[in-house]
Amino acid sequence: MAYRSARLASILAGTAALAGISAGLAAEVGAPPKTDAHANWKLIEENCFKCHNTDDWAGSVAFDTMTVDSITDEGKVWEATIKKLKGGLMPPPGEKPLDAAATARLASWLETTLDKAQSTPWTGHVPLRRLNRREYTNAIRDLRGLQIEGATYLPQDPQEDGFDTFAPALQMTPSFMDQAVTSARALALLAVGDPKSVPLETTYGYVPNMILSLAARPNEGSGTQRKYMDGMPFGTRGGMSVTHHFPADGEYVLSIGDMVLGRTVPNMEFQNTIIALLDGKEFWRTQLGGEEEHKSVDQHLDDTIAKLNGRLKDIRFNATAGQHTISVTFLRRSYAEDDARTVQYQAGDDRRSTNLLEGGQHRVQAVHAFQVKGPVKITGMSDSASRQKVFICRPAAASEEGACARRIVSNLATHAFRRPVTDEDLAPLMRFYERGSQVDGFEGGVRESIAAILTSPLFLYRAEATADTGPRALTDLELASRLSFFIWSSLPDDELLALATKGELSKPDVLKAQVRRMIRDPRGISLTRDFAFQWLSIAKMDTISPSQALFSYASGVYDVRPSFRKELELFVDSILREDRSVVDLLTADHTFINEQVAMVYGLTDIKGNGFRRITLKDPNRFGLLGKGAVLMTTANPNRTAPVLRGVWIMERLLGTPPATPPPNVPDLNDAVEGTRPTTVREKTEIHRRNKACASCHAVMDPLGFALENFDTVGTFHLVDQQSKQPIDTAATMPDGTHLKGPADLHQALAARSDQLVQIMTEKLLMYAVGRHVDYRDMPAVRQIVREARASDYTFESMVLGVVKSDAFRRRAPPVAGPETKTAHVQTAP
Repeated sequence: MAYRSARLASILAGTAALAGISAGLAAEVGAPPKTDAHANWKLIEENCFKCHNTDDWAGSVAFDTMTVDSITDEGKVWEATIKKLKGGLMPPPGEKPLDAAATARLASWLETTLDKAQSTPWTGHVPLRRLNRREYTNAIRDLRGLQIEGATYLPQDPQEDGFDTFAPALQMTPSFMDQAVTSARALALLAVGDPKSVPLETTYGYVPNMILSLAARPNEGSGTQRKYMDGMPFGTRGGMSVTHHFPADGEYVLSIGDMVLGRTVPNMEFQNTIIALLDGKEFWRTQLGGEEEHKSVDQHLDDTIAKLNGRLKDIRFNATAGQHTISVTFLRRSYAEDDARTVQYQAGDDRRSTNLLEGGQHRVQAVHAFQVKGPVKITGMSDSASRQKVFICRPAAASEEGACARRIVSNLATHAFRRPVTDEDLAPLMRFYERGSQVDGFEGGVRESIAAILTSPLFLYRAEATADTGPRALTDLELASRLSFFIWSSLPDDELLALATKGELSKPDVLKAQVRRMIRDPRGISLTRDFAFQWLSIAKMDTISPSQALFSYASGVYDVRPSFRKELELFVDSILREDRSVVDLLTADHTFINEQVAMVYGLTDIKGNGFRRITLKDPNRFGLLGKGAVLMTTANPNRTAPVLRGVWIMERLLGTPPATPPPNVPDLNDAVEGTRPTTVREKTEIHRRNKACASCHAVMDPLGFALENFDTVGTFHLVDQQSKQPIDTAATMPDGTHLKGPADLHQALAARSDQLVQIMTEKLLMYAVGRHVDYRDMPAVRQIVREARASDYTFESMVLGVVKSDAFRRRAPPVAGPETKTAHVQTAP
């Protein structure tokens, strides 16, 4: 606790340049200031009436029609005003600025006034919604013991503000229902197994890579397979590994994609030992290449090629029913580097080797595809993990089958429906069992019941009883479901359901203990990873494919994006689930990297694919803004984007989004008149020539300029890679804070820690309840922030605050609450 107090005091103190605003913020986080309302209103008159009046209607708002006594009637307007004050957008750049202390006092007074005026916390209506794809995938894992790829079974969910939990968008459509029914039958078959299965073929990797006429097409990010891959036996290199479902015990056939080509006889000079493994145990190996086979291919071409590639086909092996890992890899022949290394010169301040990441020997084989077929012979049906979850009893005689089936169906339905089931619930499910058992026996009947459960509205919908006359408290079972989908994105477990059934979950101490348990459970990674990635808009990184001409070491087969995602996941989880302040997201001096990420970051002492925690020495790398995932998400494929980075910081870290840009804004290059600027910064500053643009760019551009040392893939440079000019990262924020580069930006944002915590709380509440957070929620949001301050803003305290809120604990009818008056707001002309 002493550490927390000292660290919080340090943040509030800030730097000397931040002394003014820090003093104001320190006052704000203490007791409500005893400020004269009319003095604050006079401040508004003197600084805001000039633009926001009935003649100009700037921002479609006229403050001169309002009074100090009408503030509580205009909550929507004043909540927006608070955000603009905190974001430095009011007064706009170019106008006479308010000093930092006055801005903090005015924002604090407005917040206190609005908070005191709300006698009953806002609940807000959440419409009936279905499970999203991520929740469905996790529910199948917990209900059936199956690890599945959700994208294989269900379509992509619509998103709102980056979140896939937005209830109004998660409505059932005919196409979704059709896929859900098809998926239910397929998953029921996977869970139970199929003792009558016909041989099935599944190809992993690009199908054309199975039979080659030209060089194989590798997957992006697959590497050159010259080094050890995680999960493979030590002493191996490269290869592919997949999770495959085997429908029954029996014999299966593995066929590996062609490796031998006639054109230029590549990679045949040296012998390669190929190994196939099932759950890490070798079941087959062969050798390919070497002097004799290299000579034979060169002399006999097609005949030898067919013979050698045929060695990789029709490999027989036995497997038991269920999901198993099947891998194909190579025995590593040498750890020596060869001399066939090429170095690509990358600009003025560093070098990048085109194969520096994986080094090792050239002219080695790689696996780009393989096919699993079977069962070609069925020998039985073992108890897989999924079957153990399903068959909690076994009938000893035909007379016991009905009772056992009812017990199995009741257990599965209780977990799937998130509540104890009734005879009325079981009756239709047992009819499916009876019909199926008449054709395929006991297990066939259970399989039909499972499919019926997975297509039931009680499973597919997150249903809650309606609230007819006003907001009502959730029942304990409804609370258990909402809590488990919030923290785990999945079904409640036995402990949660048991407490809810007894009516004990809603007790404050019990609820607090369950929140703590669930966050610490391995399934809690869903909250820290999925919420954080959606809040930070990391999905956008999928659309940023770095230019291979500029970033050959981080694109194509060296695609660094998967590693960046893993680094960010581990980093965020280390802050949010280690009882640390969320403010450390901005300033933490550690990260988790492997050799690939280390190379991009310019670190030379990290080797291997495994991620490990390290302490960073360069303060420019601290926190979120030093992470490759964030830097790439906010860049263009071929250059940096200060505007995008500035907007991202304002929206995601400060909660003060700028105004929507006007239409038809030209590209940076097209906007240049006369001499073309040579740096991205010079091109960006063209926008400031327009006064209308300057009002926003003067706020967001400095944030982006401070990060200009980082290119698209997050490599740090002192010289611009295209113009060969020194990079200028000096910038001044609207409140006068001077920034010299990334490290200064981290500290400046940490000094505004209350804004980070508030926007995180807003997004966390939206993620949890599945609706927009509007102005009526802000008093509750600020209450959560105030309570979390006592725990130094730990993530657990914020989650608990959300769970305790009326928005989470209560359900409201679909009737709009009292809206703000609109007489003082108009549609912009």
